Amino acid sequence: MIATLRSALGRMPALVLVLACAGLPLGARADDPRAIPLVDQTGATFRLSDLGGRPALVTFVATRCSDACPLANAAFARLRARLDRDRVPARLVTITLDPAYDTPFVMSQAARDFHADARGWIFASGSPANVSRLMRSLGVVAVKGRSGVPDQHSSFVYVLDRRTRLSRTLLLSTDMAEDAERAVAERSVARGGGR
Repeated sequence: MIATLRSALGRMPALVLVLACAGLPLGARADDPRAIPLVDQTGATFRLSDLGGRPALVTFVATRCSDACPLANAAFARLRARLDRDRVPARLVTITLDPAYDTPFVMSQAARDFHADARGWIFASGSPANVSRLMRSLGVVAVKGRSGVPDQHSSFVYVLDRRTRLSRTLLLSTDMAEDAERAVAERSVARGGGR
């Protein structure tokens, strides 16, 4: 367990590099995360590049995680309500950390639990290879515990601008709604979106 955690922490410099490159187009890296196919809660295949036109906030969870993931989902539910209330044109995207278990069906159940409409809040899964590629491209670190659940993982919110470029990374927390709303509002107005 300690060796596994040390190995995961050893990968943190990659995360720091992602944070340092936060203004660069995502396509500047060899494995462009915008082109990786995923499946939303309706069963439709999409790519992050399909989300262009308005900013998006992306996070990663596992439905079996009992630590940070329930808090992440609750924070995104509050954020979705706030964005709707304030008429901020942004999408939320929750992607599984555990695609072998969190199939599109399981993610659709999670979406129903949070009354998530795919037009505003996407719950996504995909093949384990594709989800792994996406996680690597964004520097997401996840370590499976003894039960096989990835319950030790990085917890960030990735802010994508209207052209689906990574523009900012926020620490996922229960009080991040104001920062997240401000980040997407800035991205929307700065890129010609408006409210």
